[in-house]
Amino acid sequence: MNDVMPSTRTAGRLRGIGMLACATLATLLVGAPQANATAEYALQSGLSWYRIDNPFLFPNNSNNKLKTSDSAWSTDLRGALFLPLPTERTNLQLTASVSQMHYGSSFSSYSEQINGGGPYSLNKAKKQFEGIYNWEYSDLLRGRIRHRTDDRLYSYFGGEIARSNSTPPRDISNVEPEFPHIREDNIEVAYRVTNRFDVPLTWTQQTLSYMIPGRVEMYNMNSNAIQAAIRYTSGTKSTFSGGVRRNKVSFPNRTADEIAEFDSRYTDTELFTDTAWRYTENTIFVGHLGTIARHFRTRTDHDSRLVSAELGIDWHYSPKTTFYGRIWDRPQANDEADSRLYVITKGIQGRAVWQATPKTRVSLLASLESQKSQGFATSQISTPTGGNDQLLRLGLRYDYDITRRLAFRLDAVREQTTSRSGGDIYYRRSTIQASLNYTFDNITGPFIYENQQGYNRARQQIEDLR
Repeated sequence: MNDVMPSTRTAGRLRGIGMLACATLATLLVGAPQANATAEYALQSGLSWYRIDNPFLFPNNSNNKLKTSDSAWSTDLRGALFLPLPTERTNLQLTASVSQMHYGSSFSSYSEQINGGGPYSLNKAKKQFEGIYNWEYSDLLRGRIRHRTDDRLYSYFGGEIARSNSTPPRDISNVEPEFPHIREDNIEVAYRVTNRFDVPLTWTQQTLSYMIPGRVEMYNMNSNAIQAAIRYTSGTKSTFSGGVRRNKVSFPNRTADEIAEFDSRYTDTELFTDTAWRYTENTIFVGHLGTIARHFRTRTDHDSRLVSAELGIDWHYSPKTTFYGRIWDRPQANDEADSRLYVITKGIQGRAVWQATPKTRVSLLASLESQKSQGFATSQISTPTGGNDQLLRLGLRYDYDITRRLAFRLDAVREQTTSRSGGDIYYRRSTIQASLNYTFDNITGPFIYENQQGYNRARQQIEDLR
């Protein structure tokens, strides 16, 4: 259901990145000092079948014929490399994934029902890439460089929207295929003051790029964040940190009318504390508390002070069963801007993972989240929902390792969004995915509690990316 539409420009960039990565790897493999550490790699190919219901998330009372169910299938290819340079303390991790989607007739060729656009197709490829370089220079200085890209089908909300040339976003219909591109770069450098204290400095840059003109001008986004903190690590490996984070968010393509209504940029300054308290060997409490001052460039009447808070627990109940819980109150993350851009979310989530046998795993997920607008007008955004929504999500995952290399996975997700503004309106969507994957890797990993399948680190990188 999540795809990407590769343009010639994007394809050229990807080829360039791939050639650079290959050249860099070749140089490192030939020139790096040899040590006892071994490079680990994994290559995975597979087929996936989907049953997708209401991908455009039309309301339950819609009679649009695109509010339907259909099947799809994809061919999947994933690869990963864990390369010590030259030891495991300094290493390079590369992970990539591409899945070519093939939808049924309902979504492989369709037209807009009201505006007459098209024909359109969702038969595009979902692409992900992540590269991480961890380094240590003596015991005093260490750091990490991370690069991530993600291209996938836009997370639609509210079904078809009539076009408008007078109110933003202009000239957009929510049933046109949209494949936003996310790029994120992160650099962290940490100086170890003592064995217990270190000072991490972090810079993060993120871009969000759309294809459809109206969405490009309204929602294309750049963000640049700088964070400084001091962190304490106890003898039980609990961590406590506090610091400041400053994030500048801009929308470079907005028109004068859109800037007058929504502004073109804002800056968040957050003072925060974080903790990961290892209460026992099997129980970890996590927490985040921050206060955010949000200042807009011209619409100073929109300035506000926000709270960002999260509490959670990771509880290894038994060697086979683990529970995860989270509760939060925070501004919406800026990884997929849409008509609910300036939103405060409150939610609770629970997840259980049961390792029934060394070959069989079952995961259950349930979350409930409320989304409310920040308190200023967004009435000119063309969406059927107002500023008070509730999202319920249920998920089931079943994994069965037929052999060490051949694995079966079943994923089922059910979502219901309820708009509370102007009377309850319901939006329901569900997806079932069955996958069969074959993985080749060069070595096995340790058969321990956290890794009963014997995955090496490269294959674990693939599972984390999925």
